[in-house]
Amino acid sequence: MSIAYQLNNIGFCYGKAEALSIDKLTINANKITALIGPNGCGKSTLLNLLAFLQKNQQGQISFFSEPTTRQVNSFIKRVAFLPQKPYMLRGSVTDNLRKPLKFHHLKHDQAAQIQAALEQLDIAHLSQKQAKSLSGGEQQKVALARAIITNPDVLLMDEPFSYLDHNSEQLLEYFIQRYVKQQNKTIVFSTHNRLQGIAIADDVISLIKGRVVKTALINLFQGSVNKQLFNTGKIQIMLADNTEEYQHVSIDPNEIVLSTTALVSSMRNQYHGRVTAIADEAGKIRVSVLAGELFQVIITMNAFKELNISLGDQLWVNFKSNSVFMF
Repeated sequence: MSIAYQLNNIGFCYGKAEALSIDKLTINANKITALIGPNGCGKSTLLNLLAFLQKNQQGQISFFSEPTTRQVNSFIKRVAFLPQKPYMLRGSVTDNLRKPLKFHHLKHDQAAQIQAALEQLDIAHLSQKQAKSLSGGEQQKVALARAIITNPDVLLMDEPFSYLDHNSEQLLEYFIQRYVKQQNKTIVFSTHNRLQGIAIADDVISLIKGRVVKTALINLFQGSVNKQLFNTGKIQIMLADNTEEYQHVSIDPNEIVLSTTALVSSMRNQYHGRVTAIADEAGKIRVSVLAGELFQVIITMNAFKELNISLGDQLWVNFKSNSVFMF
């Protein structure tokens, strides 16, 4: 598998405040990678480093197997960055898309390139509108069209779903999946919606206080350990070990099995509850089950049809002790 970025011993601080401390991190090429974590965890700082807008203060970043200390300017041409609050230039939408083509000396058939970028995001009807007069969601889509018009190898996006309505969210989800699969591109995006990130992405990077942790940060419970049992105050979760005084546990929503009857299996954590919500998550189904604690579970459409469940139905939540991440 090809690697887009390889990060080793990365450190970055704002003054005395540590923003990132990453021993080792690999971001695969031709894949969708989601950055998830709470506000202030380092997502935006990491995106700025990947976009070469900031220089890491410690460690090394390789870009497609080449050290970035050699040819940063040439790397920038291969990376596009969509900030959370994009800035619109004066003039029409077409004028905004013409600027990066001119900057990168891409003068051939500009009209066709602009039209193609707008059509990918279903905003061709905005081509002659004044960019600054558009709504926040429309500006976000114009900024995305402006980012992809130079055909970058890597597209980085900071909270791209923030200003979009439901229909626009679905369009962007479809664009992300199509852009990577059909054009063999690499996308890295940050999101505060962890379930959405897991549903869309091939890989997920979770950050807590600038550090990468091996959990999706979903089904995150606080409590204390006693003899290999983690007590949340509502349920007890069997752990794979009890060597440390863990204060948090997290269970990947993809590793939870739902059943309509109690399972006779090796899964040592089984809780009975009821379905409180069912939602579509980028082609997969998110089922919320209140079983002492509220569990979020992501299953395939086929599994959902086989379970044949509705709101209010009784279900069992099942997962192995080694599916529990502790920290």
